[in-house]
Amino acid sequence: MSAPQSDISQSNAPLDLPGHVPALDGIRGIAVLQVFVAHFHWIVSTDPYFNAVTPWNWLNKTLEPGFLGVDIFFVLSGFLITSLLLKDRQRNQSGMFRRFYMRRALRLLPALYAILIVDFFVARWEKFPMDIQWRTTWHALLYLNNWNVVWHPDAAQNDLGHLWSLGIEEQFYIIWPAILIALVALKIPSKVMMGLVAITIAVVAWHRNELWNQGVSWLFLYIRTDTRVDSLLVGALFALIYRHIRINRKILNYSATIAFLGIVYIKYELSHGSFIYKGGFTVIALLAGIVILAAANSAWIGNSVLTWKPLAILGKVSYGLYLWHMLIFQVMGRHFTWGPQSVRIVIGIMIVSAVTAASWFFVEKPFLRLKDRRFSSAKPS
Repeated sequence: MSAPQSDISQSNAPLDLPGHVPALDGIRGIAVLQVFVAHFHWIVSTDPYFNAVTPWNWLNKTLEPGFLGVDIFFVLSGFLITSLLLKDRQRNQSGMFRRFYMRRALRLLPALYAILIVDFFVARWEKFPMDIQWRTTWHALLYLNNWNVVWHPDAAQNDLGHLWSLGIEEQFYIIWPAILIALVALKIPSKVMMGLVAITIAVVAWHRNELWNQGVSWLFLYIRTDTRVDSLLVGALFALIYRHIRINRKILNYSATIAFLGIVYIKYELSHGSFIYKGGFTVIALLAGIVILAAANSAWIGNSVLTWKPLAILGKVSYGLYLWHMLIFQVMGRHFTWGPQSVRIVIGIMIVSAVTAASWFFVEKPFLRLKDRRFSSAKPS
């Protein structure tokens, strides 16, 4: 008689994340869609606190909390980057860091350069102060735009304000690979590594809570690297769990369903007030991490929705959509002020869709082909 199997077990053989997981494209698509619709208000008003986008309060509340999309992006980025680094390190071939950073550069920089060039000409056309424009542009190029807003809160280019999140991700990409590979090189056991990451997450959450209690501005807590990196580390934690721990698929399915409902509850009931800054960001990240873990294991009932082709396509072009939508919406809000709000929003969606498609086919895709051809992940020895 065989011994009963545990629902959770540690595997001696690490599990590599496949090169492409369609369900994760769907999660990326949902994340960018949340950010996209949350910014519709910029089309119809230059007031950052305007939320009467539609005549229906319930729908306005549905459109509002775009930060949830950014949080999901953070967790997904931490999950994917950590999985990729561990896979490359396992194959133990030279040039791992060079390949990693060249892949990041070819994926991110071309489209970023394109929007910065366009935004420069928009600023000239609108006679925006060039000293502010140059400072914002340089900080965006160096992925320090979140700190530019902290250092110059009243003198930053709003059209590029959303690049704060890219700054946090890139700062994480610079530091985390060296730390992760050092832990692996020192042969730190996987459980100890998970514990260290979990402790760091708790420290960041505590640090953010202390700053909130001290009266630090919500905006600074929202965009500072030291107060938001816990979401990326949660993604890294779940990448380690995926790699080293096998969890029963039914448990994963139930857990992901409960986590998804928890995110929905936060969206409608807890998205305003102190909860978000007093632990809420970490809670959201953990819930998103559970969903991502289950989706990556193909264990969640929601995978049938996540692999829906339009959603997966949206996920593939999410970077360009995220980059361009804010600039277009803000310019429309300043110059296209006539006609029904619904018509203006539809026109905004059409323009952003066209620009995103152009960015994907003519800017991003050629460099992605170069990335895959020249700097793909190392193959097993």
